[in-house]
Parts: sequence; structure tokens; C-alpha cells
Amino acid sequence: MKYSFSVAGQSEEFRSALRRFEQGLFEKAGEQLMGVLRNEPGNQEAMRLLRLIERRLWPKPNTPPVLVWQFRPFEAWEYDWVHLLLQGSIGAEHVDNTWSYLAPSMIVVDNRLVPGKVPYYQRAFENGCKVILIHLSDEAFNDDLTAYKYCEAVIRNYRSDVLAEQARLMFLPLGYKTGFARTGLSKPAELRKHLWSFAGDPNKLSRSEMLNTLAQVDGGSWHLTSGFNASDCLSTTDYRALMDESVVIPCPGGWSNLETFRVYEALEAGCIPFVEKRKGYDYYRALLGPHPMPTVATWVEGAARLRKLRDDGALPALQQECMTWWADYKPRLKGTVADFVSAALNPPPDGEIWPRTYPG
Repeated sequence: MKYSFSVAGQSEEFRSALRRFEQGLFEKAGEQLMGVLRNEPGNQEAMRLLRLIERRLWPKPNTPPVLVWQFRPFEAWEYDWVHLLLQGSIGAEHVDNTWSYLAPSMIVVDNRLVPGKVPYYQRAFENGCKVILIHLSDEAFNDDLTAYKYCEAVIRNYRSDVLAEQARLMFLPLGYKTGFARTGLSKPAELRKHLWSFAGDPNKLSRSEMLNTLAQVDGGSWHLTSGFNASDCLSTTDYRALMDESVVIPCPGGWSNLETFRVYEALEAGCIPFVEKRKGYDYYRALLGPHPMPTVATWVEGAARLRKLRDDGALPALQQECMTWWADYKPRLKGTVADFVSAALNPPPDGEIWPRTYPG
């Protein structure tokens, strides 16, 4: 994150300024940094540290952040989800998609971060803008994260134990696809047509194991596709209709991550998601905190658990538990996001105090 500075190859004057900064001697550190920049006008680390000092000593008036989209928002699966969670935390909204728009306070939604985008975030930082980055879609953790150091904080998809060690970073559940949410009561488990269902690409990691195993449990329904968002996928309306008639939704992981949109779409439709975990790694508990979703290490275990829940007549109660938890979780998450945004844009005058993690 942005308070990490490299001293490799730096002059003693820079090192001394950094020590003074860490001691809270901001004015003296600033004087030394001005000397560094006179000798080395292109020293970006010195410029970044100087800008941080200016923010500490002469903070700009707080203004409601502008929500800035750096891609076409209506094509984003996360559009509805982002708006739900930021409701009440933003002022205006602006579609840029040119990495040029600047405002004093911004929440920038971006994806596919590459080195070529870094100058935009650096320019925003050096112009005194406060930026919270919402980083979407980096499932395989292949994006360039250099821009993070120019942001007040980062909210991103896909939890990582490595990235979780950094302060000023919050992990956001993927949420449901835009257009998927519905209002009204969900159909109770005992009135649904399918005990379980699955619609999607069967060729990812544990999906074939899941299908072969659950196919032996009566009452299932499936629609297999040739790939993510392919032409043979169900429409959002048809996909929601299938879930509305399903009690359980198995949620195997994707290519690079255990998390999928399917989990939250199942919850939104009043279904019971079955999610995966790995030995020593319970992803969804780490991301969401305690939750009622059945968590399985193998789909043999998942099939056995599904049969037992069915035979014991326990599915209606578990469905209600999942629906109640999800209904409580969404406003709680929204409040957590609002607190995170407020803390990033309005730090205490005596210094910033950030927790290492943000509970769901």
C-alpha cells in the first residue's frame, strides 16, 4: 500500500527525510525532500512522500466522493451490487473510461489493471485527490497492483491471504449479476421443483466431480454450457427462474478462485449454497465470517450431506437460516463499506488508525 517506500538506491538525504516522517517531524522532512527533488527532479518516491506530508499538514476540505467508472458500467456484472453497497456514501457519478477525470474525492471503479493505468492514479495523487479504488475482476491475481500505493484505500474482489496482510484494503464479496436481484418473498423449499440444480461450464476444476456425484442424488436439474458468458448460457431471467425452483445450489470453484457469483445469486434467490473449502483454507469463512452455508471438502461429502439434510427434513429450516443470514449480512456489509470509505477519506487529525481486517 502507499506507505511502503523503497530506500534501495536512495540518497542519505531521502533516508533522513523518511526517518523524520516516521517520527512525525513533517515540516523538517518536507524541507529535506525539497532538497532531494532539486537534485533529482524525477525522484518519484520523494515526490510521493512530499505529497503525503502536504496531506497531513494541509488537508483539503472534505467533499462527497464522485463515483468514477473506468469502463462502461452497464456492461459490468457488478453494477447493481456496487450501487447497493455505496448507496449513501457517494455524491455524483461519472463515466470516464479515459483515465483522465479528476475530482478532489473519488471512488474509482476499475478492472484489468496494467502498468499503463498507473500514471492516472499517480497524477490524481500528486494533484491532491483522494482516491478509493474498487478493483474488480482480478480472479487470477494477475493485475498490476502498483496503482494501489497512490490510493487512500482499496476495495477489491477475491480474497487473498497474501494481500490480507496489507492495511487499507477491504475484500468485497462478488455479489450477484446485474439484473438478478428481485423483490418479494422467496418460495419455500418444500414448494420448489428441484432438490438441486446447476447451470454453467462443467469443465472447471471440481465441477465434473460435482456433477458426476450429485447426478446420483435424485431431484437434480442441470444446464451445461460451453464457457463463461457463452451464447448457450441461460439468460439472466431464465437463470433466476431455475434458481427460484431449486432448493440447493452446489457452488464449485472457478478456474483460479473458490469464489463465484453463483454463491450470492443462490442466496439472493433464497437457495442453500453448498460451497467448497480446502485443507487449511476455509475461504468463505475468512471472507464472510461465520455463515450457515454448508461447506464441503469433496463432493462425495457434499452428496452425503445433501441426502442427510433431505432425509432428516432439515432443508426448510436451513433455507430459512440462509435467507435470514443473507438479509442481515447485506446491510451490515453496506455499513462496513461506508465506514471504510469514511475512514479513508476523513482520517483522524492525530493520525490514521486502521484495523488490519474488516469483519463481514
